[in-house]
Amino acid sequence: MVRPAILWASLAGSALAGLAGCGDTLATDTSPAISAPSVGLAVVNSDFMSTSISLLDPATSQVTNGDCIDSGSHAPGATLALSGDVVLPSQAQPGNPLVAIDRGNSALTWIDPTTCTPERQLDVSTGFYANPHDVIGVSATKAYVTRYERNAAPTADPADFDDGDDVLIIDPSVPVITGRIDLSSYAVQLAGATIQARPDRALLVGTTLYLALADLSDDFKAASHGRLVVIDTATDRVTRTIDVADLQNCSGLSYLAASGVLVVSCGGAFSDAGQAAGSGIVSFDLTASPPVELDRQNTAPFGGRALGAYAGIANDGALGFAVTYGDFSPATTTDQFWALDTAGRTASKLADSSDSFTFGGVLVDPDHDRVYLTDANAAAPRVQVYHYTAATPPVLETSVNTNPSLDLPPREIARY
Repeated sequence: MVRPAILWASLAGSALAGLAGCGDTLATDTSPAISAPSVGLAVVNSDFMSTSISLLDPATSQVTNGDCIDSGSHAPGATLALSGDVVLPSQAQPGNPLVAIDRGNSALTWIDPTTCTPERQLDVSTGFYANPHDVIGVSATKAYVTRYERNAAPTADPADFDDGDDVLIIDPSVPVITGRIDLSSYAVQLAGATIQARPDRALLVGTTLYLALADLSDDFKAASHGRLVVIDTATDRVTRTIDVADLQNCSGLSYLAASGVLVVSCGGAFSDAGQAAGSGIVSFDLTASPPVELDRQNTAPFGGRALGAYAGIANDGALGFAVTYGDFSPATTTDQFWALDTAGRTASKLADSSDSFTFGGVLVDPDHDRVYLTDANAAAPRVQVYHYTAATPPVLETSVNTNPSLDLPPREIARY
């Protein structure tokens, strides 16, 4: 039986624990979910060959560490350095460690943000390219990992946890895999194609996890409509699904706690000439049982372009920020950054990028009335920081060079 390798053990020297039994859904912690307020901002800088992670102070928007960890950092022992394909969790983790999701290596690395020391690392590939997309911390000893790919040849032993197209249950304190939730049966099937669930980004609301399925074929040439699966974190079981009718490739999740509204953004099918037709924004009332759709917005306010990123929590949901991507052919078009008045259904363009696929992550900080946009401009890579209010249009406040030592362009920004 092939066990997942633990690559960086705790530097405190504790003994490695074995896997907690065998089975598909083994719960290791049923304590209530811990709300993890963020303490800082992290930026992934990458040229897709090398990666560096920088830290920012949310109070000032200034860099506190321009190179906390990079692809050249390597702890002693049998470890993996960061690849060129690294993302960050969509939410801060309990205890506020910095967690790097290395999709290239299918590994998770926990980093102490005060010292920028790698503390432990967990291989979540279990023998195949798993392509982890998110980590959602429930408590100090329990987290979920979404795995976007599936294994074409899994073993017969369920304790190998090597099927993919699932959510792994892990104990991040060890770290070790303790179970999995198979999501392959929740994929929305499409005539003439085999659709994978492709679990993507997720959001924890109390003790309930809302997880977006991309619902794409193995070659990405076919897409069914979007779907969310709802998981009870006490039992590790799917309790319901929420379909996002007519829209495709849904992954962006924003939550308005005051009203209990979940905002879902969908990018549309990449291979479809009419990608924008499958792109849009839908809001759901989570206080209703089952949740009900409240509103949806198509791409018309954004010049008819498909959405690449969207954050919808500014001004208690009255203001959203979106990135639409350009293209390299037939005529080169650039990315655009937009502010959406959700009530008036009108959007104002805030910026054009220097090239296609240059704008990246968008992060709204409602505590400081700021929105952050990563801009991988080849000549001047920066994180663009905008200030907004309910009464005035968003304005550019400052531009931050997040990685001056290595000069890698910023791609993603998140709280930790």
